[in-house]
Amino acid sequence: MRQFQFAGMMRKYFRPYILVRPGETKRYDEYGDPIPSDPERITLQGHIQPLDAKLTQAEGGKYTAEDKALYTLSEHAGGDLIEYQGSQYIVDDPALRDYSDIKKYVLKKVVSNDPVQ
Repeated sequence: MRQFQFAGMMRKYFRPYILVRPGETKRYDEYGDPIPSDPERITLQGHIQPLDAKLTQAEGGKYTAEDKALYTLSEHAGGDLIEYQGSQYIVDDPALRDYSDIKKYVLKKVVSNDPVQ
């Protein structure tokens, strides 16, 4: 299958976003309970934009107007936490795109009164 090279064209639209990974617990208190460590914050580049209205309607209310689409060269797994412009999003749908070097992910907004730590 032919692979299209869109990265050169898309780089001018890329903006920084942060991938937040939970820190590894390596310390324990005197009772043997793990002490939570600080999360690892990795700055990556990508293009984040609103979801297409057709996708929002086709999924029967699974996605809202606050959910986003992420186009990037980086690899993400379902459940990864992304921070962009002060909001938190969870990678919901890691779609495989063998025909392009740009990867597309659907990001679900984390509810503001229940942020992910």
